[in-house]
Amino acid sequence: MRRKSNFKRCFFVFLCFVLCLAIIFGGIFLKIKPLVFTYAKSYAETLFLNETNRSVVKILEENGISYSNMAALSRNSEGAVTSLEIDIEKINLLKSLISNKISDSLINSEYYDLRIPIGTLLGSEFTTGIGPRIKFSMQTTCTVFVDFKSLFFAAGINQVLHQILIKIKIVGNILMIGCTDSFSAETSAIAAETVIVGMTPDAFTNVIEGTGGSIVGDIFDYGHIEYDSNGE
Repeated sequence: MRRKSNFKRCFFVFLCFVLCLAIIFGGIFLKIKPLVFTYAKSYAETLFLNETNRSVVKILEENGISYSNMAALSRNSEGAVTSLEIDIEKINLLKSLISNKISDSLINSEYYDLRIPIGTLLGSEFTTGIGPRIKFSMQTTCTVFVDFKSLFFAAGINQVLHQILIKIKIVGNILMIGCTDSFSAETSAIAAETVIVGMTPDAFTNVIEGTGGSIVGDIFDYGHIEYDSNGE
């Protein structure tokens, strides 16, 4: 009877000890969790963006992408640009190829280990980077969104720079034992660009107006410009 009583007492003490350890480690984990996920998200974003950039470059090289096979300019008999047509089928094909390539590349980075020094986990600037590193095993899941955007920029007199831009957004989750957190990363790459040159004027003028004048306003409202008898 006494032996059974001693066993119950020892078991109760052991259970209390385990419970105390669980509470202590649980409290420590709750305190360091934000820091761990900050490191994890920074690492995941860098890793995913590097894989994304490599995937885009590889797809563009393999398919020999250039401006001429993505867009076509139409001109009239005088050489002036009348229209710009984007090859939608080519764009959609590239979106699919790039999205699949990025997804395949990121699968290889689904699992990774994060090692953070104990001193950094303490949260003090005096102990950052000090001490042995604790390993945290991470798993990531993500979704890739690929889109194309057409941009125009002034490049000179009657010259326009046209860029076809690839915009990529990665939305994912980081999973660790007992918790999860979300993250997102964005990047872009120029798929093709060209300078569209239009007709150059034969002459230019520069209107200088004094204080209180209305010449500039009259120029944009030609019906209000007054001329003298000599047409001046």
